[in-house]
Amino acid sequence: TAPVIVGLDFSGNPVRIDAAADGPTMVAVVAHWCPHCNQEVPRIVELGNEGALPEGLNVVAVSTSPSPDRPNFPPGDWLADVNWAWPALADGVSPELDRFLAAEAYGVSGFPFVLLLDGDGTVAARWSGETDGAEMVDRIERYLEL
Repeated sequence: TAPVIVGLDFSGNPVRIDAAADGPTMVAVVAHWCPHCNQEVPRIVELGNEGALPEGLNVVAVSTSPSPDRPNFPPGDWLADVNWAWPALADGVSPELDRFLAAEAYGVSGFPFVLLLDGDGTVAARWSGETDGAEMVDRIERYLEL
């Protein structure tokens, strides 16, 4: 079962990632400075604009690992610039552990990192690295019942 993640977006509004309550969800964990994320995020936006993402799929980004001295900072502006239309959670930090909370909870191993959560909150699939649009849609249709 995927953990329920609660945090804030870049405007201070609450964001909750809870597929058991909200239904099938695709979570894209991204970093503003990551060149692969800079390809993947616009690809997801394009799929949404084309209507290629299945009806009933919740989409959310988790923006993690911010770095003010790297490209596309601040990440909230970066996501706005690429027209991200869904909720975007700004990952929290644990000072004690020196780790990003959502990335740690989801077991992120690289960027971009995508999780497909089915309607009962179980991780149906996850992968790291860029995926072309057709393959992404295929995985969503294969692993989620929508």
